[in-house]
Amino acid sequence: MPRATHLSDSERAQIDAFKTAGWSNRRIAARLGRSFNCINTFVNNPDHYETNKKSGAPKKLTDRDTRSIIRLASNSMKSCNDIKNELKLDVSKSTVWRTLDSNQNIVRAKLMSAPMLTDAHKANRLQFARNNMATDWDKIIFSDEKKFNLDGPDGFNSYWHDLKKDPLHFSKRNFGGGRLMVWGAFSSAGTVDLAFLSFRMNSTDYQDVMTAKLIPYLRRFHRRQLTYQQDNASIHASRSTLDWFKSKKIKVMDWPARSPDLNPMENVWAELVRVVYGQGKQYQTVSELQTAIVDAWKNLKKPYLQKLLNSMPNRLFSIISTGGKPTKY
Repeated sequence: MPRATHLSDSERAQIDAFKTAGWSNRRIAARLGRSFNCINTFVNNPDHYETNKKSGAPKKLTDRDTRSIIRLASNSMKSCNDIKNELKLDVSKSTVWRTLDSNQNIVRAKLMSAPMLTDAHKANRLQFARNNMATDWDKIIFSDEKKFNLDGPDGFNSYWHDLKKDPLHFSKRNFGGGRLMVWGAFSSAGTVDLAFLSFRMNSTDYQDVMTAKLIPYLRRFHRRQLTYQQDNASIHASRSTLDWFKSKKIKVMDWPARSPDLNPMENVWAELVRVVYGQGKQYQTVSELQTAIVDAWKNLKKPYLQKLLNSMPNRLFSIISTGGKPTKY
């Protein structure tokens, strides 16, 4: 049965007149064709009749409290308890969490690691960005080293737990198990063959890797006049290594220290990690892991590599716009 409409102004005036004349609520209801409860509700509190009432418990936080919570949480590492205590709120931490969760601009994110940069580092990064705005990145060979473990990379063991099933476990060997150090490089011409390195390399060992891997690649694509990029690790920047590059007439790009976000090889390593350790994959032997790395490396597609090279101008713009600070890359 549909709900009756609210009393009209005319009906309310009649009720007032009838009550003044001494009529009962039931007699008024019969006269107006309204229910007794309707008449009774109006008579008992005419000033608040038809005022909407919100259901549920009253709000524990004022609008000002909500704004303060959002402002304090914005890009901070404060916990819900920290926020509650700092603002002296008489609410539970769950109330603070619900306030943050309901705001579309505040999300829980994993803190990204970035190298610590001094003012000198930032200045060098800025100068690099400005000096290379017109660089042809298709003529750069980007390189880097990466460690791979049998048990998988650190922090790569999350999963969706179905509470109706037994939990999964991340198996980890005593003392970390086996590991591999890998050198890789690529350019617009494609990937360079991987090199598997010793964990105790010196400058001579690094030069041997360059002889075995980089020089054949440069000879193969000599018409492109490629320039080699490397970071500032000690064996890369030693006098011995720099003299070796000079003797081989290999042009090496000046590179700002602590700038992994500028190197697209970091993105390539992330892609290899995704493939090699997909769905929590672990390895029993170093040989098995090495085979998986090589297979994933060979399956890298040129369009993917080219897309990374095409991102270089945007990386430089980000460096300039942030004043040399770490970027999202």
